[in-house]
Amino acid sequence: MSGHGEEISVLHVDDDPDLGDLVAVHLEQTNDDLSVCTERSATDGLERLSEQAFDCVVSDHDMPGMDGLEFLKVVRKEYEELPFILFTGKGNEEIASDAISAGVTEYLQKGVGTDQYAVLANRIERAVGERRAKTALEESERMLSTLISNLPGMVYRARNEPDWPMEFVSDGAAELVGYSSAALESGDVSWGALIKESETERLWETVQTCIAAGEPFEVSYQIETADGETRWMWERGRVVDTDDDGVEILEGFITDVTAREERERELANQRAFTEKLIDSVDDMFYVVGPDGSLVRWNDTVSSVTGYTNEKLGTIGIGEIIVDSDHERLWSVFEETLETGYGTIEAGVETADGERLQYEFRGSRIEDERGDLFGIAGIGRDITERKRRERELREYRTLVENVGDPMYVLDRDGTIEMVNEAMAVHLGYDRSEIIGSEPARFMPEGDVEKGTALIRDLIDDDDRMWAAYEMRTIAADGTVRINEDRIAPLFDEDGNFDGSVGVMRETTERKRRERELERYETIIEAVGDPVYTLDDEGVFTYVNEAVKRLTGFESDELVGEHISTIMAGEDISRGSDLIRTMLSDPTRQNVTFETDIVDQAGEHTPIEIHIALLPAADGEFNGTAGVIRDISDRKKRERQLAEFASVVSHDLRNPLNVVKGRISVARTAGDVSHLEAAASAADRMDELINDLLTLARQGDTVGETTMVDLAALAGQAWVDVETGEATLEKDGTATIEADAARLRAVFENLFRNSVEHGTTNSRAQSDDTGAHEDCAGNEPITVSVGTTDTGFYIADDGVGIPAEERDDVFERGYTTSTTGTGFGLAIVAEIAQAHGWSVSVTESEGGGTRFEFTTSSER
Repeated sequence: MSGHGEEISVLHVDDDPDLGDLVAVHLEQTNDDLSVCTERSATDGLERLSEQAFDCVVSDHDMPGMDGLEFLKVVRKEYEELPFILFTGKGNEEIASDAISAGVTEYLQKGVGTDQYAVLANRIERAVGERRAKTALEESERMLSTLISNLPGMVYRARNEPDWPMEFVSDGAAELVGYSSAALESGDVSWGALIKESETERLWETVQTCIAAGEPFEVSYQIETADGETRWMWERGRVVDTDDDGVEILEGFITDVTAREERERELANQRAFTEKLIDSVDDMFYVVGPDGSLVRWNDTVSSVTGYTNEKLGTIGIGEIIVDSDHERLWSVFEETLETGYGTIEAGVETADGERLQYEFRGSRIEDERGDLFGIAGIGRDITERKRRERELREYRTLVENVGDPMYVLDRDGTIEMVNEAMAVHLGYDRSEIIGSEPARFMPEGDVEKGTALIRDLIDDDDRMWAAYEMRTIAADGTVRINEDRIAPLFDEDGNFDGSVGVMRETTERKRRERELERYETIIEAVGDPVYTLDDEGVFTYVNEAVKRLTGFESDELVGEHISTIMAGEDISRGSDLIRTMLSDPTRQNVTFETDIVDQAGEHTPIEIHIALLPAADGEFNGTAGVIRDISDRKKRERQLAEFASVVSHDLRNPLNVVKGRISVARTAGDVSHLEAAASAADRMDELINDLLTLARQGDTVGETTMVDLAALAGQAWVDVETGEATLEKDGTATIEADAARLRAVFENLFRNSVEHGTTNSRAQSDDTGAHEDCAGNEPITVSVGTTDTGFYIADDGVGIPAEERDDVFERGYTTSTTGTGFGLAIVAEIAQAHGWSVSVTESEGGGTRFEFTTSSER
């Protein structure tokens, strides 16, 4: 709502300062023509009246000292005609009656919401208008005709009937609507016929309602002029008489307000649009008074904070900002009031206690008179941004502590980022690398290969990364061969935004392949388990590779203590090493070996590479770590130690015999000792051959085929010195196996039977436990056959005592003074490599029976 172009000065008296200011703001916003001056008591109000002229007084009733009625009575004595509106929250019939008796112009009771201020503004405008009209009539009665003729409209006298028949129309009618006064007075043109049909019912009801209430009426409506133009009319009228038929006689004034209506409607539309726009913004919009109170806010403020609009209207900005940020808040608040602009990042505490991070940007605003009104601004949620910044710092720490060179290319293929390992690898400073083309540091062909691979990955939804072999050329010209694991990067819209790569030098991989097999790549791109801990030893990040080692999902470990997967004494060792890094600025990382405990309670030996996380305040902020499984290395170390022990023990005896016999032969000149030395050398040769065989067999098999057991046994029998021993084949079958290694099984077992068995005259064995064949004994028989679960090899020799059967497959085990002790160990290794099991029992003939259980179909 707006006024009619003439300023109305209002004196508002209310002892509540907040309500007084609020009424003034709403009145001035509701009607542009209202100018409100507020006083806190009736005494101050009287003093203000003595100093300044006002068009209307609005007063509360309940006030300390002089109440509203007493104030009214004093005003009436000194300002008899001054409009006085009693606007009070305490209302009853007695107060209303007393107010009317004292000459109150209007009596209006305070309500809830903002609609009451529109009503109050209307009453003020009406009261002032009536007084001004009355004054004008009294002062210019004699000039009425001249005044009427000069009004921008027309004065009329009409009957209160549906078509508003006119009895008198001033000369302004012709200019106003294009019809002459005579035409309207004669009835040739009905005023009601000029009114738009859509307006007729509303206009009639409004006028009749005011007449029934004994009040003047003010209406705006549309008419169609003589030339067909639609115009807005503003009309003010009242009942001045009643004719003999009881029909009210109306007198009033009508003027063209088309320009004003259009302006007001445009302003209303703009205001509505602005309100909707502000409420549709996802960010907080706010207006804060100079005292920090919330004056205006959009729906986002309520939805984010959880406070109702009623609650927000009673609190200040400080009540939704966390206490720890209050000092900075008020400092920036004052700075904004002084300089006109300010920004701050602060925590917002919601109604349910949740804390969010927001960035507030505000500007000082002034009212239409140029006085300070407060600060208007926008609050933007940066909670997610802060979380990402924290994660970015952690990832940067991981990347910088990974030993492998890493890089990022932008969408055009230009180098955008490299870690320190890459700078060292290429022999350049980072500043020399960033911004360069990859072809500066690698052959053009390898660049094209990597570019093509990235294109393939972009088109393949099932592949996130790929690896290829490429070469780098360092600053000193050194060419290195590397495995480059690359992956495309995408922006938030899914568009290609560059690529990332992790390189591992492979120049020496052929020579160190077994060693390098223990190491896996770092982070997700290279596969090593990677984690970060806070200063309390609680996981803040783990990658997916941790699950393979521990059995725990990533989200199951985040928030848990390191003791979930590590024993206390190992944690203590790690803590000691961390303290060492903290006390020695030159030491950036440490590595130590320990065990990790998986979800099932199993222990796995690991090697951990630890680095300190950076902290802005210089205090300890936690660690980042890379874990490597070293189970295979530990196993090989144990095997190597065992192997070395056997070699050193079993080769030393025959070597001593060779040296001793040769020494005696030299000293005594007796060449017969050389035969014993040669025999010892032959024993060493056997030991070396068996050791090499055992070492070369390993625990894997080569290409497998379907092998005929009987045929393979016959071939192996021919290759072994079997003397008079015989081979029997009890049926045959086919089995999937590595033929060469299965043949070695048969050869070793045949040789074992022939060399360590004896005839059925087992009583002839000597007391030493050796079971060498003796002249005159019956030759042994070796049989090969199948079982329901595999196959067997048996003999009818002396057999192996039951108490020794668990030891026969150990390296170095033998019951002969001439055996190497590795034959049966080789048999066990080959069986294990095939995934079979082997056991030793007594044969039907009382000898030895080796049974193999296979998982293959026969």
